[in-house]
Amino acid sequence: MEKRELSSNKAPVAIFIYKRPELVKGLISAISGYQPCKLYIVADGPKVEGGQLEFQLCEEARRVAEVGVNWPCEVKRVYAPKNMGLRVRLESGLDEVFLNETEAILLEEDCHPMPDFFPFCQEMLARYRENPKIAGIAGNCFLPIQAPISFSYFYSRFLHIWGWATWRRVWRDYDRSQWEWPAEGIRRYFPNSRPDEIRYWNLVYSRVASGQIDTWDYRWTSHLWSRGLLAVVPSQNLIRNRGFGASATNTRDEDMEVGIERELPLPPPYTGSGPIQADEQLDRMVFENHFLRTEGKKSLWGKLMARLRGR
Repeated sequence: MEKRELSSNKAPVAIFIYKRPELVKGLISAISGYQPCKLYIVADGPKVEGGQLEFQLCEEARRVAEVGVNWPCEVKRVYAPKNMGLRVRLESGLDEVFLNETEAILLEEDCHPMPDFFPFCQEMLARYRENPKIAGIAGNCFLPIQAPISFSYFYSRFLHIWGWATWRRVWRDYDRSQWEWPAEGIRRYFPNSRPDEIRYWNLVYSRVASGQIDTWDYRWTSHLWSRGLLAVVPSQNLIRNRGFGASATNTRDEDMEVGIERELPLPPPYTGSGPIQADEQLDRMVFENHFLRTEGKKSLWGKLMARLRGR
């Protein structure tokens, strides 16, 4: 693929924050290297039961985000006066972003990008802007170190959302009021799924369908699967998730965040893996190296649910 120069028109960035000001501070610092011309700050409000402390933390997270923007930038504030919950706040925030923008780079407060993340997203947004097969650009790579990949990115059925980018054309097609998990399970979308994949995804989505897991990204993922859409995934990991572990900013809970092992630089020019189709071999490696490894950790579901409740 021929080399292309990055556009001087930087993609807008949207951040999704709640009540962790130290994480927000680190996120804004990481974004400052890119200096987008437009930044959306989408903030959830405090829970009533959280009392004065939670109110203060939410206010401080917003203040830190605003004062951290020390470059010329149009700041759009999308603030909830009271708590909306993770799924509703993310979905309604994305609605607001794509009401105004045709494309955007998206980050939650605990997902801190490395320098190569922004130029990669910007170039891929431009390269696949009009391609109906591509749903978005991931910032994560969960491939093992030994994965046989010699190109900058590959096509995958997994659009990882710890730092990602997409277009209005994709988000506006998502009717979450119509979401359902098919009775035949994962085989509806991937007939050749292996037994461990069938067990894993059917368990996850049975919990989503019953309301035991009330988050947005699983629903979004299955919507993309139902449309046969693909993600562009970098060959190196470009996001560090700071939201795991007791100290939040500096530690990782290896029981939850596993498979992040490839962190070499990823400079342009960016070369793709060939035909636009999911790389089944690499996707299988991602499943084994990340999803399957997390399933085997002690008390995975308890930790996952605790994280979703505590945000």
